[in-house]
Amino acid sequence: MAFQQGLSGLNVYSKGLDVVSHNIANASTVGFKASSAHFADVYAGALNGAANSQIGIGVSLMAVQQQFTQGNATITSNGMDMMINGNGFFRFQKSPGDLTPYYSRNGQFHLDKDGYIVNSNGCFLTGYNSPDGTTIDTASIVPLTVGTGAIPPQQTGWSTLVDQTKGGLAMGVNLDARDQRAVSVTDPDWESLTPWAWNNTFQTSMFNYSSPAAIYDQAGTMHTLTNYYVRQGDSGVAARTWDVYTVVDNKYLVSNTPNTLVFNADGTLSTTNARFELDMSATIMQDGTIWDLTADTPVAPATGAYNWFKDTTPGGAAFYLDLSETTQFGMPNNVDAVKQDGYIAGSMTNLSVSQEGYVMASYSNGQNKMMGQVILAEFANPNGLQSTGSNMWIETYTSGQATIGIPGGGTRGIIQSGSVEDSNTDLTQELVNMIVMQRNYQANAQTIRTQDQILQTLVNLR
Repeated sequence: MAFQQGLSGLNVYSKGLDVVSHNIANASTVGFKASSAHFADVYAGALNGAANSQIGIGVSLMAVQQQFTQGNATITSNGMDMMINGNGFFRFQKSPGDLTPYYSRNGQFHLDKDGYIVNSNGCFLTGYNSPDGTTIDTASIVPLTVGTGAIPPQQTGWSTLVDQTKGGLAMGVNLDARDQRAVSVTDPDWESLTPWAWNNTFQTSMFNYSSPAAIYDQAGTMHTLTNYYVRQGDSGVAARTWDVYTVVDNKYLVSNTPNTLVFNADGTLSTTNARFELDMSATIMQDGTIWDLTADTPVAPATGAYNWFKDTTPGGAAFYLDLSETTQFGMPNNVDAVKQDGYIAGSMTNLSVSQEGYVMASYSNGQNKMMGQVILAEFANPNGLQSTGSNMWIETYTSGQATIGIPGGGTRGIIQSGSVEDSNTDLTQELVNMIVMQRNYQANAQTIRTQDQILQTLVNLR
């Protein structure tokens, strides 16, 4: 009797219709991968081997395989959204302490209250941490976090902007070779001034040119550092020699012993080392009170708004003043470039992700900081992954162990930020599959009806 075959067909094509319905239901699910039903015929076992007249006993659902083809890209307004353009899966943990990995192609992300990058299920995106904001630590995989606090201020001289070991202020200035010596014998001499209480006693006839620049103390307070350039003479080597006096906030002379620049006849700098250490250990004071900056305490009580510069090296200078780009050409005095490594505190204004998965934070003070790097996982057999719902998979023996690496490495895809991957469901194909499943179901129902009619004929024989 053909009841068995017909019943197996009804059962299998009902499940096939379930697969089609599941695909259609997730046509708008980000990162969803459509499935296809694989069918197989069924034969009864024979004790003496297969017979030429062996008739099958129906059909079975052999497997439901997901199709890991690339979905289309949709641009979003969220800079934290990510799309994998190519192979790979995002790697997740359900909590910072739960080390069980989960995988997904859904790149819809946001920040939780603690600054972790999470998906809509609250699972934590994992990657490599950046301990210093500039390098990546690949020793361990951790949940990625950008924190919630502001970036602290940085005192001028606390990075490696100007020098390999100490930062500071770099200025590119042209000093007019046509200038005459400016110092007048009727004005106070620079060397006679008290460095820590200058208080605007200078006259314009005491210098040829001045160049101001912003610098920042350890609390992020901005100060103005001004270099005053004084030509030593009008002829010979003296005409190519300039004294540089440095003043802070136009009140405090750093030293009444100037730094000196000497130029060649063609206007290029002949001074071998034009990087000068500025001793700021007593520069900033309040109401005439000198600060002992080595101990970070004032010598005498003081009240006021000024903070102080902390030495970058115990007993050393606060920072370098780099004038190595200074020239003496026959053109007007001019500041060509200013660069320094200090800044005020700032709050986070934007997050972005590069193609290589670097997560960068931008701050209101113009600074950028690397927060970490997204990693991607690959599998020898993605079809062996086990779905856990919510667009997540876990690895199995069949899928093989995950291989972890950075986006763009090996055969892994790259990250496209501000985008998400659409479902790869082909609605046109699924609607055709639905019609096919319906027709197959109806045909199997018809075989049962026909078999019933045959049986009825046999029963009616008398």
